Amino acid sequence: MKDQATIAHEVETSYEAYSNAFNHREMETVLRYVSAPYVLTIGGNAPWVTQTPEQVSALFDKNLQTMLGRGWARSDSQVRKVWALSEDHALLLSDITRFKTDGSVLETGRYLYSLRRAGPSWQITGVTDIAAPFAGPGDLPRQ
Repeated sequence: MKDQATIAHEVETSYEAYSNAFNHREMETVLRYVSAPYVLTIGGNAPWVTQTPEQVSALFDKNLQTMLGRGWARSDSQVRKVWALSEDHALLLSDITRFKTDGSVLETGRYLYSLRRAGPSWQITGVTDIAAPFAGPGDLPRQ
């Protein structure tokens, strides 16, 4: 049986690979770290559920194009905490700063990801934002 530290390391490593691939706009790699179905719940809106890999791909392509249209260049992610819920399921809390092409900050945010083990890596099954000033699970201070 894997312990909390081992699972947290695996989850964080997969999340970092996902984040790096997104920053490099390597969408084929990004999608290896995202599950279908996938649930996106932002701003308390009704969940956006994509059922198939094709729908997940379309959602991520749309989100990338929207971010690029807003001047996005890259995102820096800081994993704040990983909670193992079982050997095959975890939650990850991340603070993200998105930067514009001129280096200025586009936006900051806090996100909670649900992940599941998928073979040797982990896949994101869903994400939700945590609006300021709320801290979210663990009441960890924002960075």
